[in-house]
Amino acid sequence: TGWAEEDGTWVYYDRNGERVTDKWAKSGNNWYYLDSDGEMAIDTLIDDGDNYYYVDINGVMASNQWVAIENEDAGEDNEPENYWYYFQANGKALTNGNNSTVSLKTINGKKYAFDSDGKMLYGWVNKENAERIDNTDGTAFKEGDYYFGDENDGAMTVGWLQTDITYDEATGEDYKLVAPVFNDDEDQTRWFYFQSNGKKVKSDNPDLQKNKTINGKKYSFDNNGAMVAEWNMDQAKKNATASTPGEAAWSTAWRYYNSVDDGARLSKGWFKVVAAEMLNETKYNDDEDAWYYADGNGHLYAGEFKTINGKKYAFRQDGRMIDGLQLINVKGGFLVEGDDGKYNFETEDDFNENTATALEDGYRYYYFGDGDDGAMKTGNTKVTIDGDTFNFYFETAGALKGAGKTGEKDKKFYLGGKLVAAGKDEKYQVVKVIEDQADSNDVSYTVYEKYADVQDLVDNTIVEKIPTEDYKDLSANDMKSKYGVNKKGADISELYMPVDGVDMSDYVLVNTSGKKITSNGKNKDGNDYYYVIDKKVIKSIYVEN
Repeated sequence: TGWAEEDGTWVYYDRNGERVTDKWAKSGNNWYYLDSDGEMAIDTLIDDGDNYYYVDINGVMASNQWVAIENEDAGEDNEPENYWYYFQANGKALTNGNNSTVSLKTINGKKYAFDSDGKMLYGWVNKENAERIDNTDGTAFKEGDYYFGDENDGAMTVGWLQTDITYDEATGEDYKLVAPVFNDDEDQTRWFYFQSNGKKVKSDNPDLQKNKTINGKKYSFDNNGAMVAEWNMDQAKKNATASTPGEAAWSTAWRYYNSVDDGARLSKGWFKVVAAEMLNETKYNDDEDAWYYADGNGHLYAGEFKTINGKKYAFRQDGRMIDGLQLINVKGGFLVEGDDGKYNFETEDDFNENTATALEDGYRYYYFGDGDDGAMKTGNTKVTIDGDTFNFYFETAGALKGAGKTGEKDKKFYLGGKLVAAGKDEKYQVVKVIEDQADSNDVSYTVYEKYADVQDLVDNTIVEKIPTEDYKDLSANDMKSKYGVNKKGADISELYMPVDGVDMSDYVLVNTSGKKITSNGKNKDGNDYYYVIDKKVIKSIYVEN
């Protein structure tokens, strides 16, 4: 009765003198297993009813320990060399039991999962099925809810995990709205985040992303749990603004999430990056960066004026900060930039030629500094056009604050904000004042048309040249009374007078500082023409012999 060694192995006899088979027997503090032949089992997994046990090389039942057991299928696809088991104090292996979902087990403060046979699960596991997902093709992340490390780890992942995946859906056209930075290649390295319960953060809606605040920073995850980075379209915001007309409504739904290794959303602040392809394809293709500003929810400012830290800025329809001299119209609450093809102002001549049409269509000039400045300027400001610097004045208050002054201020004329003044070479030039204009927004304004020289006045039938024979023999008194010129006719080589029917009160002479010449007298321009002013009106123009 009891233990006996026979033929180099141990057996156990019951009180009837028969070998014990398929049962446990104890010796000292250790348990041993007698197999179907009654021999003590060694170094093997024991399947005893609904439980699994392990006996080591000495036949001792394992307890409170991990054991790696050789995998019979090793070498086949996705099969490890060994499977790890954990045997409790009673020797039973931890298993998932009869649970239909994953049942987590805590060992030494870490959580693990096992299949129904006691094999430790590793890699990606779906919460609904306690089985390891085959990750041969790198797509297990799509079905997986948990991640349990590699084949020799198995501890449930909590927090961040960066791993290589194969993500063919990310190369599709729709993913350009989710995270276009990952749109080029299906072989990717992506970040995932697992909550304290081990489940990854993901969106339940393939058209929306899941927002999550982690350590005070905001992140977003797609429907497979992959963290987005750089540009992302907030579909919920897009849907909420679907009925709002204009490109700006689309732009305000975009958010920026830093680099692929960071991913924290930029909330409320400036950032300078290249546009997303679907935000501005041209700037994306040109790899041209620009300044953007995100509100407290990470959404772009677009198509509007905004005051930031006490300074006023404007943002294009696609969200880019506006800088430099710009034509802007406010229609339906959104900024509409001028069409350069229609309102070109690249040179002074272009500015003078196209400004009247731009004003009529409801546009106004604004100036936002140069380059990285962007703050809207008001009051007297120097503006460079095609390398030349000009004096501008921008409104300092009211609904048109920041808009270029179109009208008279301090006895000077401004058109689109630009001072209407004679050129340095011309010294004096004639300006026509065209009042009571109304733009497409029913805003009244005055237009000023400057004439290059006397010949320009003649060509536009404002003045006409008087034949020499009409005045050459006149005395100074006769010249004064008839033409307003205080000189003898013989001393005049050219004489110009207003054309009959032209109201000269609509025409003003200005000097190089833009000042209106209203005092009686004569004013000599750079081409030796004298402009005679009488009672604030241009009386005549002449050239001395």
